[in-house]
Amino acid sequence: ELMETKKLQGVIEMAGAVCHEMNQPLQVVSGLCELIMMDADESSLFFERLETIYRQVGEMGRITGKLMDITRYRTKEYLRERIIDIDEASSR
Repeated sequence: ELMETKKLQGVIEMAGAVCHEMNQPLQVVSGLCELIMMDADESSLFFERLETIYRQVGEMGRITGKLMDITRYRTKEYLRERIIDIDEASSR
């Protein structure tokens, strides 16, 4: 049980650091997309591509939110390795 607690603490510390480092660039990309979209023709391929970028940045934000809410140490199989299962480990 002590080992699981130490693993969880390490995961939580790493997740917090990753989220902190990722959130500011994500906010910049999101904000710039919004500004450019305000001036773009909504029927253009350019606008559609900006929307895709904007949605994916939102998805990245959702993932960092899950990382911040990790409360359990849960792993899953991935490419013959074990990785943290963000969905199962998060309280979201």
